[in-house]
Amino acid sequence: MSKIEEIISREKANLNIHEYAFMKSNTVIFSDEVRRLCEKNVCGMYGTSWACPPAVGSVEECKNRCTDFENAFMFTSLAKLKKKYDMAEWRETRLVHELITEQVARIFRDEFREALILSTEGCNLCPKCTYPEKLCRYPNRMFPATESFGIMVIEQAPLCNIKYNNGANSITYFSMVFF
Repeated sequence: MSKIEEIISREKANLNIHEYAFMKSNTVIFSDEVRRLCEKNVCGMYGTSWACPPAVGSVEECKNRCTDFENAFMFTSLAKLKKKYDMAEWRETRLVHELITEQVARIFRDEFREALILSTEGCNLCPKCTYPEKLCRYPNRMFPATESFGIMVIEQAPLCNIKYNNGANSITYFSMVFF
């Protein structure tokens, strides 16, 4: 077991990581199909954030950035919901996941000279993103959306023995680290 695997195994509970897997970066599934959802602006973030397309580049450019790293780490957090369709509760639980992602990012950045961290649904650090007029205010805390890079999380998760769906009244958030 590598040093980073030992650290994650030891810290999993403290970090509130639900499930995780290590893999080679060249085994990650990229798809233009995911990007087409971005372009349809399904989540409302397209063209509004440094964490989302078109700011992140093409799927091919994103894939090249990811596969410049040898390894990848996928992890989830799990939130039990009081009400299945309560968007405020979804936002709150997503913020918790983003805090977990920041903690994981610190671990990887302490161990590796470079790491690329991807998280959920675009950035929410600033009330209004500077995109495209100015550079990002927090480039080390802004994590592009995993899906914005064209990563097919719904297909990748089962290959990593990670559940994509954890039940009716729950929400599973995904992040990835390339290192």
